[in-house]
Amino acid sequence: MKLEAKPTDAPAVLIVGGGMAGLCAAVSALEAGAAVTVIEKSKRLGGSMRLSNGLVWTFKEASALRSEVRGNESLQDMVFESHLQDLGWLESQGVECGPVRPFQWYGQGRTVAPDQVISAMVRRVELLGGRIRTDVAMHRLRPVRNWGYEVDVYLSETDTSTLEADAVILATGGFQGNPELVARWITSETDNIYLRANPWSTGDGLTAAMELGAALTRGMGEFYGHAMAAPPARFGPRQFSDMTQRYGNYALALNLSGRRFVDESAGTGEEALNAEIARQEKATAIYIIDNDIAAMSREFVLAPPHVSVTRAEAAGASVLRKDSIEALADSLKAWGLPAQEVLNTIQAFNTALAAGTADQLVPPRRRNLHPIATAPFTAVKVRAGITFTCGGLATDVDMRVLRRTGTVSTLPMLLADTADVDYCAFPNLYAAGCDVGGLSNRGYMGGLACALVTGRKAGAQAAASARVR
Repeated sequence: MKLEAKPTDAPAVLIVGGGMAGLCAAVSALEAGAAVTVIEKSKRLGGSMRLSNGLVWTFKEASALRSEVRGNESLQDMVFESHLQDLGWLESQGVECGPVRPFQWYGQGRTVAPDQVISAMVRRVELLGGRIRTDVAMHRLRPVRNWGYEVDVYLSETDTSTLEADAVILATGGFQGNPELVARWITSETDNIYLRANPWSTGDGLTAAMELGAALTRGMGEFYGHAMAAPPARFGPRQFSDMTQRYGNYALALNLSGRRFVDESAGTGEEALNAEIARQEKATAIYIIDNDIAAMSREFVLAPPHVSVTRAEAAGASVLRKDSIEALADSLKAWGLPAQEVLNTIQAFNTALAAGTADQLVPPRRRNLHPIATAPFTAVKVRAGITFTCGGLATDVDMRVLRRTGTVSTLPMLLADTADVDYCAFPNLYAAGCDVGGLSNRGYMGGLACALVTGRKAGAQAAASARVR
């Protein structure tokens, strides 16, 4: 079987990946006059967007973005400044977008239905003459004639083909599904961490570009995700949201040694805590909350803590409830935790909060200063989940993939004369979505918003550069 190219005089843009970023790139490139083919290794389009809650959000104020998220500020500014405008563009493609709404204290966005986004964008691609092929996996990327690329693809276990394109956009969704790369950069606990995403994003774009000598960003060990109910809880991909324990940044979190290991309240949500859980023994922690924390509702957009705990318990999760801290500590012996260490940790935490010295704890506690004081007390065993990686390919603001050679150091404290600062990009090679690294090296500014903005930008730029080859 051959994957034939459609005869056309228009520049050919090949997009590898059919998630949010890839579909937005496809429509954007088609609107700019390119002939577009999208290949997707899964049998279904949508990537991890299909499993999301559909809120396309980012920060509403630049000052909060700067304060809460560390990363490539030029890329962050692009997403921040284009987010609402690009949501309007998405709506013009036939996507049903809800009204602008706040997200927590720092963000704003609009809600979409993932399945409806996929169907609307596919219709738009087909109307504009583009092609989409599922169940086609990229194997290798090769530059040819100093302007274009050949892409070897698998059509089946025994059938391969080669596609030619003037420009290629890598939108394969990050490397969170690749145990080798996750172990190299993120955690050795690859046998225990949940893959809280689609199973197809295994770093295909990253590894293909690395073989060509692409530059990588800082923060290769950073990722976005949430802790979910640990085994023996049983659930499927459509229950990721229900099983997520988002109240972790209000809880007291213990590792399996019975000790705190991080400031639970760091970051804008529970994501920073989850990242540290991934590096603990068995990628596992115990969230301890009291009745006051369990009853909170205003702080939680999707579900208050007591609802999340109840859902986890219904799925078979390990949950304990006791009327005293001493009884709770003693009962945690059944999970392998040392009771006295647990009791000492909780008491020291409460004492520091009462004395106003929580910032002197080791590790400190700087926000969400709620003691574990009101019965009943609840313990929930959680396990880290990885949704997408934050490190990846280094790009400029036109989404061009940068070469490792020819590009200066990307260290943030680089001290160099202006004349020495230079960036060298591959001709006609672009990245979008989670294949773009460095948007969030610490913190989180919205995955779907980044996919939308980078995808649209990559599509327009790829079409333009292919046209002037």
